[in-house]
Amino acid sequence: MRLRGAVVAITGASSGIGAATALAFARHHARLALGARRVGRLEAVAARCRQAGAPHVSVHALDVAQKMEVDSFVTAVVSEHGRLNVLVNNAGVGWAGRLESMPEAKIEQLVGTNLKGVVYTVQAALPWMLEQRSGVIINVASVAGFRASPYSAVYSATKHAVVGLSHALRGELSGTGVKVCVVYPGVTGGTEFFQEAGKALGPQYPASWVANLIVRTARRPRRDAMVAPLRLAHLAEPVLGGMLDHALGEIRRRNLVDSGESAQPEL
Repeated sequence: MRLRGAVVAITGASSGIGAATALAFARHHARLALGARRVGRLEAVAARCRQAGAPHVSVHALDVAQKMEVDSFVTAVVSEHGRLNVLVNNAGVGWAGRLESMPEAKIEQLVGTNLKGVVYTVQAALPWMLEQRSGVIINVASVAGFRASPYSAVYSATKHAVVGLSHALRGELSGTGVKVCVVYPGVTGGTEFFQEAGKALGPQYPASWVANLIVRTARRPRRDAMVAPLRLAHLAEPVLGGMLDHALGEIRRRNLVDSGESAQPEL
């Protein structure tokens, strides 16, 4: 896909991977629609995108867990531009702690944002993409989408669900011209997530690495996109998964508060 002039909608664009992705697309002179709950932060990201080369950037207050807001967001984008070429589902929240201590409200929040939010945005975008017989949907999952993380059980479950949803939808849309891709960030440095989630495990990658991977995936859509070390981990998972469950559990027990301290970056 040619990115110059392409209409790209990004959720969770106020910080971290979302903000870095917006800047990466801006350097390719894409037209951007940025959505997140923190409009003030979004405005700052939008200003940087305009300086980076985006010919048009719009800002939208958006909670992806609210279907009406999602529908309004997508409708506004298409009304303004007449099309939607790329949808990047990046909005997400996390929580760390023992499952038995996790409050019901936090469960609802994670499922609402991480899973329902993806479903809602895809449902809103698909009629337009199907009509134009083209489009790329990029769902940002996580390494937790194939390597579940102890003490982040519900977060891991939502990311597994995003992967399953994406793969099933890819087959459902076969032959329509609409592509569905999954991007798997690892531990991403420079974001707010692990400032509240406790000590991160494993090597960290800058948000710009993930952003550039998302841009490459938009240009050349593929089923699954991940950095090379995560590909090795993905291949090893069927063999070493059982041992990793126990090893990671022991490590995270030392680093996380047993009472269920939460990690909720607002995106």
